[in-house]
Amino acid sequence: MSTSKPWKIHSTREVLHTPIFRVHLDSSECPRTGIRGNFYKFKFGNWVNIVAMTSGDEMIMIRQFRHGSSKSELEIPGGLIDSADADPVSAGQRELLEETGYMGGNAKIIGSVCPNPALQDNICYTVFVDNAVRVSEPAMDDCEDIETLLVPAKKVRRLIRDGKIRHGLVLNALMFYFL
Repeated sequence: MSTSKPWKIHSTREVLHTPIFRVHLDSSECPRTGIRGNFYKFKFGNWVNIVAMTSGDEMIMIRQFRHGSSKSELEIPGGLIDSADADPVSAGQRELLEETGYMGGNAKIIGSVCPNPALQDNICYTVFVDNAVRVSEPAMDDCEDIETLLVPAKKVRRLIRDGKIRHGLVLNALMFYFL
């Protein structure tokens, strides 16, 4: 039976540095066997997803092309928590405004997940915002092309069941909302 003790890390070195993430190679020792192995770790910043609802019970969703799937994906607003953000809640409010032009009230964290603890070291927070209203045009980055959609909340479950929403972290965020 495993004792779930921490692994001893003998060395760490960065093997790749990109504007989005870094890759480290750790030489670590298994506490159960004493055998060393090499393990890659992707170092990302923390992320935030936003479940934003209008007063008419519509969820603010977005559609954007994703290079990983080579498809336009139906999602909720989200992005990287910047160093200028005070916390995940303020990052969520900023991302919502930038991507959709909407703002709302009563913003709060309703959940968080480790996107892939086998390889990554970051956290993805889910922020809920209610009574969202459009206050401006979106302020997208130069390489963003985002369509904003208002989807009745009762239709979102069907979109999940029908496989129309496929992004794993978005599905996690919606799970927190529906719970």
